[in-house]
Amino acid sequence: MINEAAIRLALVAGESSGDQIAAAVVKKLFQTQHTLAIRGVGGPALAAAGMQCDVDIDALSVRGYVEVIRHLPRLLRLRKNLIQGFVRWQANAFLGVDAPDFNLEIAATLKAKGMPCFHLVGPSIWAWRPERKWKIAQSLDHLLLLFPFEQVLYRETGLATTYVGHPMADQISFNPDQLLARQELGFYHDPHLCRLAAESESSRWFCLLPGSRNDEISHHAALMLDVAQALALKYPKAIFLMPAASAGIYAQLQSIMSRQVRVASQRIILYRGRARACIAASDQVLAASGTVCLEAALIGRPMVIIYRMPALSYRWMRRQQRQAWVGLPNILAQKFLVPELIQSQATNQAIVRALEWQWHDQPAREALMASYLTIYESLRCDCASRCAAVLQSVLLSR
Repeated sequence: MINEAAIRLALVAGESSGDQIAAAVVKKLFQTQHTLAIRGVGGPALAAAGMQCDVDIDALSVRGYVEVIRHLPRLLRLRKNLIQGFVRWQANAFLGVDAPDFNLEIAATLKAKGMPCFHLVGPSIWAWRPERKWKIAQSLDHLLLLFPFEQVLYRETGLATTYVGHPMADQISFNPDQLLARQELGFYHDPHLCRLAAESESSRWFCLLPGSRNDEISHHAALMLDVAQALALKYPKAIFLMPAASAGIYAQLQSIMSRQVRVASQRIILYRGRARACIAASDQVLAASGTVCLEAALIGRPMVIIYRMPALSYRWMRRQQRQAWVGLPNILAQKFLVPELIQSQATNQAIVRALEWQWHDQPAREALMASYLTIYESLRCDCASRCAAVLQSVLLSR
């Protein structure tokens, strides 16, 4: 049972990434605030950290416009119930993590009732719809930001912001040992993988990252397998590691692979999860644009970024886009550190050319590693401790 006399923090985390980020912050808070109570929406990581999860995080796992519309009545009821519950509980502050469309509405209502409201992970106004910053500022008392360039974007709104660094940089060792990663993936234990590893010792290892959503797999997986086929014809001993973000994605990838007989089929290894190890074990990465591109940069692996989507969605995105780049490493560097091939540019031949150019231009790869290290050092700030310090300053004053 939660101690009703405790300092009380209401928390709503969205998606598994929000669960992980918030859990690290909660652990830091509990280390120093032994009378603290936290409750709200969370997943297994937050529950393990000591939060009372009144609602499971899966309740917010709705993607796509059609799905959101179908679930809208339920989500509106959930939001109303959470607000009423937090007010009855007399929470001292509210923290939303990710899920800005859901959390900012909660924050706006609670802020109007006098409750200090925080949000961790700034919405991507640097990518599109920068006008959202005014509504964000009205909804919050304080915004905790993962990227150093974000603070200047909110300066004119008057919203208090703190750059806390990126939690992924705290978790990752830069340029980890490839052999250890390959061992972790079973290449020196499983007989089949042992044989492949022995054959490929002096060849190239690629990591294929087609995305974490069903529609991304539909647009990228077959293309990446075509690229693997072309590379396997040039490098018969090459190995291709393809981690699946979920059990559903794993089944989807298996289905796509079974429909296409390929020269490379015996050298494509499909994993359930293990993306970080697959990236670390590889020499080069081919990735659909997303957070995983930042992960590859923090690990220190050369990459080529691609992205495809329906034509209508692409036209809308282009109208809203405020950056010349799509991939996070390029946005952070404010230049093309790594190639981006978007929409019609993302062809089999163009991707192979980009991978080959990147691999054979040794000075460019050395410069890329230096830029990666700069990004890594700028983002490695002990994110959880910084977040906890900001929250403590308010919680202890209530």
